Amino acid sequence: MRRLIRLNLWAVLAAALMAVPGIAAPNDPKPAHAKKPADPFLTGDPFTLDQMLILLKQDAIPLRRRKEAIESRGIAFPLSSDALSKLESAGATDEILDVIKSKAKPVAAPVVAPKPLAKGMLELTCAPAECQVSLNGTSIGPTSGGKLEVAGLTPGNWVVDFAKEGFSGHQSTVAVEPAKSTTASATLELDRAAREAYGKQLFQRMIRALGGEDGLKTLGSAQAVGSTTLWAHDGTSVRWTLLMRNRTDRALFQAKSGRILHEVMFEGSEFKASKNLKGDEALQLPTDFGMIRDDQLPALIARLQNPGYKLSANRPDPVAGEDYTILAESGTEKISIDLDPDLRPQRVRIATEAGIGSALITYSDYVQNGNAFFPKTMLIKPDAQQQGIEVRFDKVELNPNLKETDYKIRGKALVELDN
Repeated sequence: MRRLIRLNLWAVLAAALMAVPGIAAPNDPKPAHAKKPADPFLTGDPFTLDQMLILLKQDAIPLRRRKEAIESRGIAFPLSSDALSKLESAGATDEILDVIKSKAKPVAAPVVAPKPLAKGMLELTCAPAECQVSLNGTSIGPTSGGKLEVAGLTPGNWVVDFAKEGFSGHQSTVAVEPAKSTTASATLELDRAAREAYGKQLFQRMIRALGGEDGLKTLGSAQAVGSTTLWAHDGTSVRWTLLMRNRTDRALFQAKSGRILHEVMFEGSEFKASKNLKGDEALQLPTDFGMIRDDQLPALIARLQNPGYKLSANRPDPVAGEDYTILAESGTEKISIDLDPDLRPQRVRIATEAGIGSALITYSDYVQNGNAFFPKTMLIKPDAQQQGIEVRFDKVELNPNLKETDYKIRGKALVELDN
């Protein structure tokens, strides 16, 4: 009687599972001699979540057989946290859950769209104002008062270009950060063509400040009386009373100290000294007087007017508190001229590749004679010497009425020379 009841119960469960799509009833017993067909309970489609919830409640089906069916057929649903919660509520044991988990496919992580980054800002400054600005090669316009703000920029690296006519451009890469303001600045330098144009303008203004072309002709011939202090190589110095007669093609220097009178005459690049000039003085005085002659302003300006020199300057107009400099460059030499507030030479720096002839010359105490201006004080400091040459003239006569014979060595003082 009990056996009959169990058989009937099995038939009822099989019929119920057959009613659920994808779950086939166990095979009916067949005669021993017939070929055993495939078990649809083990070979059906993967279990859906609903089928699995029903299967978990079928306690009449042995646990072993249910596990075997899950292992054989697999599952057709992702094992999300929600599905796992439903399986546990349906009575799934740890043993069953382990089998289900082994057949489950990984749950794909939800695709979360990244939050858009907040935009950034650039604060750009440029000197001299105004500059044209480009970002990543696209022009965005000029600065105003030397400044430009650009908002709404995507965070990341941006290439910033500053440009201005007559100036060399400037480029930099700036990192823009989200919701932040980043600064970028540039100081543009004049390009070569502009600096050369300014150099020519400033050079002509300097000549006009000295008296113009007529003034240079006047400065080209001078007679001056004063003193000079000369330093020997051993550091000792001698102060001489000095007479200078100088013009483009010739010059005469008379130096007196006590009863000693020495003379040096220049004709072109050659010189002749008085017979009493001997020893170290025979070498030192002609060299020092030659530097005084070569560094007279007319000689310096004639040198810079040579086409072999390229003149340049940063600006042609004066700015309060700033020295104005003219730079003259040849193949082997650089000469920089700092101008005083009246645009007259104040300091001249000569630098040569070999170092020979390199010196710093200072001019001051300009005196006006007619339309020309002559510096009464000169300081010449050669780079190779610890000390230099100091010249201070008390009396200056420009364009004197002198003959060629007035430039000859006489052996006596041509004017009253007192120490």
